[in-house]
Amino acid sequence: MAAILAKRSAIHMERIMLHSDMDRFYCAVEEKFNPSLKIIPFAVCGDPAMRHSIVMSANNIARQYGVRAGLRYADARQLCPSLKYVTADMSKYLVETKAAREVYLKYTDKITPYGMDESWIDLGDRISWYEARQIAELIRLEIMYSLGLSTSIGVSYNLIFSKIGSDYNKPNEITVVTRDKFKDIIWPLDVEKLLFVGQVRKRILTAYGIRTIGDIANADPGHLATILRCKVGYDLWQFANGDDRNFKPESDKIGSIGNTITPPADLQTNDEVSAVIYMLASAVCARLQKHSLKARSVSISLRDNQFNKSSRQCTLEQSTDSTNRIFSHAFNLFKTHYHWNNPLRSIGIRATNLDNDIQLSLYEDKDCDTIDINISSQLKRLTERFGVLQVESAGGFEKMVI
Repeated sequence: MAAILAKRSAIHMERIMLHSDMDRFYCAVEEKFNPSLKIIPFAVCGDPAMRHSIVMSANNIARQYGVRAGLRYADARQLCPSLKYVTADMSKYLVETKAAREVYLKYTDKITPYGMDESWIDLGDRISWYEARQIAELIRLEIMYSLGLSTSIGVSYNLIFSKIGSDYNKPNEITVVTRDKFKDIIWPLDVEKLLFVGQVRKRILTAYGIRTIGDIANADPGHLATILRCKVGYDLWQFANGDDRNFKPESDKIGSIGNTITPPADLQTNDEVSAVIYMLASAVCARLQKHSLKARSVSISLRDNQFNKSSRQCTLEQSTDSTNRIFSHAFNLFKTHYHWNNPLRSIGIRATNLDNDIQLSLYEDKDCDTIDINISSQLKRLTERFGVLQVESAGGFEKMVI
């Protein structure tokens, strides 16, 4: 055995990556705990009573009607009138996510999560393609039999192709994309199968006759950057050719914390907005404090009732987790930049430039820790109008009584 390992170490072997993508994850978890859902069309989403309710996942029956993730629940009901919903329960999904990652950790500690239901698993460069395929199979079987869920796994020599591979032959399948076979497997696929090619970029590329990933790979990268009007054209060319050096997947490290509210009716006045922004600031700061973080920058995002979007950001003189300070900066951004051309449909606040090792200032912080608005009275008026509002975060929804 030692001689075999020594011989193998002398042979150049390339890095092998797995990408595990849990199949219909949110729906699958709900079906696991409530098997009766398997025989009806249903979708996991936020509260359908709220205008921002979006389908997060649809089961196989609903998908036969054309229901897909990203649709508004109201639009999904138009496609499938008998569609039922299950309100997202992120705490339940997180338990299953952690259990799946425990399976991956049996083979390597180099795990890169990509959302709750996807992970890259770096097997390094001292393993054969056959062994990598066997490990993928062991992971797939353990998740299926021990967790009662299924996952599709892509096996390749880079992050990009392993992710495409996990989506190539769903559900509950394994696809191997080697260096000598990727042109046969990857290049004939539609451009939208490539990372960072959404519907807008697909339309632009298609207008120039670029319809497949192979077309991107064989195009001039400068031309791609020109027609897409951004550097991502070069990145897409690299990705299509199997070069992932410019792709930096997000990990579990918290880079920002944000919350959004879409009230049942449009906001009409600064007073209403001040109360909503205070709610958002409270929710953001509660999460900052939970993770022992403070923010150095604050941004707001606005969408009016004509679906026009805008955003603004400012930098604080000192990092903070104070609700009053976050509120003051966010509301000042709003008053400075929003001119009420239309009523507001939704508002979001995000805290960025996070730090958990704060150096205390020797001087008085110039950020005001008090506010000159009677927030209590504004919250009371909003209560009379809306009652209960939902604060939406990346991890789900929280109902807040105001």
